[in-house]
Order: sequence, then structure tokens, then C-alpha cells
Amino acid sequence: MRPALRAVGRLMRLLGYLAVGLWRARSLERLDEATRREIVRAWLAGVGDILGVSVQVRGAARIDDLVEAGSVWLPNHVSWLDIPLLGGIRPGTVFLAKSEIRHWPVIGRLARLAGTQFIVRGQGSEAAASAVAEGLTRGRQMVVFAEGTTSEGLSVRRFHARLLGPAIEAGRPLVPVALTYRDERGKRTTGPAFIGQESLWPSLWRVLRARGLHARIELLDPIVPAPDDTRTELARRAEQAVMAAVASS
Repeated sequence: MRPALRAVGRLMRLLGYLAVGLWRARSLERLDEATRREIVRAWLAGVGDILGVSVQVRGAARIDDLVEAGSVWLPNHVSWLDIPLLGGIRPGTVFLAKSEIRHWPVIGRLARLAGTQFIVRGQGSEAAASAVAEGLTRGRQMVVFAEGTTSEGLSVRRFHARLLGPAIEAGRPLVPVALTYRDERGKRTTGPAFIGQESLWPSLWRVLRARGLHARIELLDPIVPAPDDTRTELARRAEQAVMAAVASS
């Protein structure tokens, strides 16, 4: 199939999937939290299927005992695609997001019902740290993109430590997460990357056109903070773990 035809077909299916998500979101508030979290997880996982992205998750058994207790996930950040793929792994996986996303059709409503913590612009890292702390008290997997921005996915940027304080104070584990993308030949690809001043559409179109796009997500050994660990030390340990996994992946 020609890439353009493949892209158009997937785009039509994606729009239909978003419409179904909007319809289902109407009933989510009436459900108990566990059921709601699983429905949102399954919906996010389905985004990858619609886009033709196969996903391989490694190391999930390492975090099985953390699911109900709360943890902070520290993945490298490549693309908008990271979010549905990571969110589709475990129920109760929560992201920090700009407050504007709360008002996005379908995605905003699903994000709110899934427990996404919305941060108002201008309130800085203090508000974000407060949101992480709240998520941990509710037993969530709080996803923090510690690089602060996206990369092309072939390397890892420096991890910032400012949002790790709540995990240290609560004694909750940090889970480094290595995320890489490959093409149909198994070679690393920058196709899904969403970097710089590029708008969403070019990145989305590359994903829609791609054949055999594959994502590999590796949940690495959790890092349990010791009382005398500093945020900077923990950030470096997580960064080095992700960097090594991405380099050898």
C-alpha cells in the first residue's frame, strides 16, 4: 500500500477512535475508580494499534509490586506518541500536563478522568512538585519527563532533579524508563520525534505513513531513595540507567 493511502486510512480510523472515546467518556464518571482507570489504560493502548505501532514492554515484572503503592517513572522523551504508549502499560499511570489540555476535546476529558495533574503556566516547578506528591499519595505511577523537552530519540538529555523531591520525602521508588523507536527493518528511527519548533501535524503524518513502526519500552530497576540521597544524585542515577539502556537497545 502506498504510504499516503496508508496514512489517510489510519487517520480516518484515528478520528473514529477519538469519536468513540468522546462517547465513552460520558459514562466514565459513573464508574468506580479502578474500572475507570482500566478503561482509560485500554483506550490509550488502542491508540498505538490504530496508528500501526507495535509495542514491546520489557521489565514489567520489576514494577508489579509498585502499582498500588505509587512511584515516579522517569522516561526519556521523544514524541507525543510516548504518552499513549506509556499510559497503556498500567492502569493509574498519570502525566503532568499543561492546564490548557484540560479543555481539549476527548483527550482532555479522558486525561482528567484518568487523574492527570494539570499545571497552570507560570506557577513553576512548585505546583508540579505538589501535583507529583498528590499523585503518589493516591498510589499512582507519576510520569515525569525529566529531560524537560523531547529529543530525537537516539540519545538522552540531562535529567532535571527538581520534581524528584516528593518521591524522596515519601520514600517512593523512581523507575527509569528507556523508550526507543524502530522502523520495519529493525533500525532506530527518528520518525516519531517531535522536537524544536515543529508542529504536531508533521510528526503525526510521519507516524501515519510509517510501515512496521515499533516501540520498545524498558522498565529498568527501580531506584529506592535512601534518606541521605539528594535529588541531583538520584536524577544522575536514573539518567545514566536510561542512557545506558537507550545506547545498548
